[in-house]
Amino acid sequence: MMKFNVGDAVIKNPATWKANEFDSWGRGEGMGLVVEPPFPLGDSEVDVRWPNGRCFENVDELLPAPPAATPSTAAPNV
Repeated sequence: MMKFNVGDAVIKNPATWKANEFDSWGRGEGMGLVVEPPFPLGDSEVDVRWPNGRCFENVDELLPAPPAATPSTAAPNV
């Protein structure tokens, strides 16, 4: 089982993704960010902020986001 930490960028794993009622508002679209959950979750779950909202996800339904898709932490050119 893959382990994700707060701050990790993730995308859905098309091979294991299980659609649910939250997909209609954009769950799993684009890149998500693992955030601190409001309460402890099981080892197989993380809280992900997708572009259109947050949802608890099973880690086996996620993949690390490709490096080109992750937000840059470099300082902007001034």
